[in-house]
Amino acid sequence: MTRTLSGLVLGTALTLAALVAPGPAAAQGQPAIVYGQTHAEAALSEALARHIPVGKMRLELDNRAVELRAPAGAAVEGGLRVENLYYSPVQARFAAELVIPGTAPAVRLPVAGRAYGTVEVPVLVRRVSPGDMITAADVDWVEVRADQAGSDVAASDAQVVGMTPKRGVPVNQPVRLRDIQSPRIIDKGAVVTITLETPVLTLATQGKALQEGGRGDTIRVLNTQSNRIVEATVAGPNLVAVAKPGATVLK
Repeated sequence: MTRTLSGLVLGTALTLAALVAPGPAAAQGQPAIVYGQTHAEAALSEALARHIPVGKMRLELDNRAVELRAPAGAAVEGGLRVENLYYSPVQARFAAELVIPGTAPAVRLPVAGRAYGTVEVPVLVRRVSPGDMITAADVDWVEVRADQAGSDVAASDAQVVGMTPKRGVPVNQPVRLRDIQSPRIIDKGAVVTITLETPVLTLATQGKALQEGGRGDTIRVLNTQSNRIVEATVAGPNLVAVAKPGATVLK
């Protein structure tokens, strides 16, 4: 009876020891490594950078509950790796696989979402009527997709301030360069002074504006003395400048 009890006690002790004994990973203090949304977005942003070279990248995962877990004790080699990446610039969508390197079998997770570059552009904060000058107080900045900010969209406040709308410019929307112009300082039909400056002399004669124009615009002007039409740059109120001798003569 005593032997039987001793055997039972010994068997129970061995069983308990197996249950509470630390495994290899626990003994080495190596818990499982978990990668979440932040790690996934960092890896994807780096991989997508060559597809989205312009602007500040915006990335949106379809499923933000991303979690990849490396088994305890796995010899993980670096951070997450992106494989089988596909990107559509037209739809601004991507699909890929996130992989924990060094795991066997490899721990993988398919992901998808949207990614695009953004830039800041100036917008009007109030409605400015045609003929009124746009001031710095009328301008603010908003972030838009880079592929929606083409060459016809104002990219700096210098392209907007001091201009006037040709027509109504929507508030808080990117400003199209074709919708603004320099304030008109020469009216069509106005008598103007045509100047020509060289390093050694300055010439001036009278003319008639055949087009209206703002400062910096090139307009057609009739030289009333020679009765020829030339192209000149608006330099001030009722003042135009011919760039060089032999300016283009228009029939």
